[in-house]
Amino acid sequence: MNQQANDENDTTGRRGTSRRTVLAAGTGAALGAAAVAGAGAAPAAAAPRSGSGSGGTRIPVAPGVEVNIADLNGGRRGTVVFVPGWPLASTALEYNLLFLADQGYRAIALDQRGFGLSDAPYGPYGYDVWARDIQTVLEALSLRDVTLVGHSMGGAVALRHASRFGNRIGKLVVAEPAAPRFVYGPQSAGLAAGLQALISGYAADRTVPVRDLTKNFFATHTDVATDPFLQFFERQCLDQASLPASRAGLIALRDDDLTADLARIKVPTRVFHAINDKILPLDHGQAVAAGIRGARLVTFATAGHAVYVDERDKFNSELLSFIR
Repeated sequence: MNQQANDENDTTGRRGTSRRTVLAAGTGAALGAAAVAGAGAAPAAAAPRSGSGSGGTRIPVAPGVEVNIADLNGGRRGTVVFVPGWPLASTALEYNLLFLADQGYRAIALDQRGFGLSDAPYGPYGYDVWARDIQTVLEALSLRDVTLVGHSMGGAVALRHASRFGNRIGKLVVAEPAAPRFVYGPQSAGLAAGLQALISGYAADRTVPVRDLTKNFFATHTDVATDPFLQFFERQCLDQASLPASRAGLIALRDDDLTADLARIKVPTRVFHAINDKILPLDHGQAVAAGIRGARLVTFATAGHAVYVDERDKFNSELLSFIR
């Protein structure tokens, strides 16, 4: 299976109403892509509506499929839309959302289809699908001059969106991007083995690879047995991610190459990357910055993969400085 394996019109999978009901009662999720823009009335063809009991707004992105967004409207300085990456959803970025709203921005976080409170059909999934969903959300909310910010796999999706769509984007930020490919650079053999272990684990018992991911995701949180924060994160990875979407994300990470996408991106770009990221080495961020004309790399000295948590103040400050 790859991200093109399912036809866009194949939405015969169940939308997971019971899962949304459970999730709305209280869990959240992580990894991110964000957008900065102005807002207006949504087009009637894809009119947003308040989610019943979800605390968010639901936007149709395909026949029978809606995605959920969280929306903190802090003012008129612009709109920030976070679209998290694998295998998480919007709650993980709630402190970044609140910071931006406090600075006068409209801060929005999108749960990608298959994750969080969004619908979770059997398919289709993949970078192209998720990138198109971002476009649909931006159009539905009448957002323009957007700064799109993506984290990890969300960074890959943001790059694909900026390359294939981009007419509503003014700036781009990718943090710890899973690009140009996940398996890239001098550590390719280890990255390939780790990714295959995730794929195999998700085919049998995903609690095992999720525990391994949790142990390596942060620099400031490392002991799963004693740290409530990591225990919460681990539950997010399991409870807010459908199995079909999670599997498709891993296969996209394995198979997709965004090298050609980088050359097509024409907007001002920042690449955030932690020097000591255990998930994606610094050479990924360096390659992305080198592949996009005029892009600048911003490094983080003490963070792990979750740069938006481990060095939240610097992450927020660098983002705010860029979007002002």
